[in-house]
Amino acid sequence: MISITPVSLQGADERGSNYLWDCQRTGDFMLCYRNAGSSSGQHYHEGHSDNKNQEIMYLFSGTAEIHWCPLDGDEIVVTEITAPARVEIPVRIWHQLIAVTDCCFIELNSMDDVRKDSIRVWRADFEKMIKVKS
Repeated sequence: MISITPVSLQGADERGSNYLWDCQRTGDFMLCYRNAGSSSGQHYHEGHSDNKNQEIMYLFSGTAEIHWCPLDGDEIVVTEITAPARVEIPVRIWHQLIAVTDCCFIELNSMDDVRKDSIRVWRADFEKMIKVKS
């Protein structure tokens, strides 16, 4: 199962607001901007990269949907995320992010982590795979 956790508001005044988030990872991370209606992902991770075992992202602005299904599952679940939020995606869960609005997020991993540990399965192919199970 994926986990969505609101990011903790620490304070707000006429200037704006402050949020607290915990990051125990180090290294290069990806800052991503997505246009409304665009899609990212359509893959899963096997855990070969520490920063993809589990995948962690922070949605900083906008709204997105995570479409996800465990590899042994038989239905794609849609979970809406509204910023600010932390998203955790364990290994062996196929997932796709669809930007509902323009949005901005960081992934606590690098492009090298993506290359090492992303198994691409296009949605149409994944849907065929899970229909066999139902």
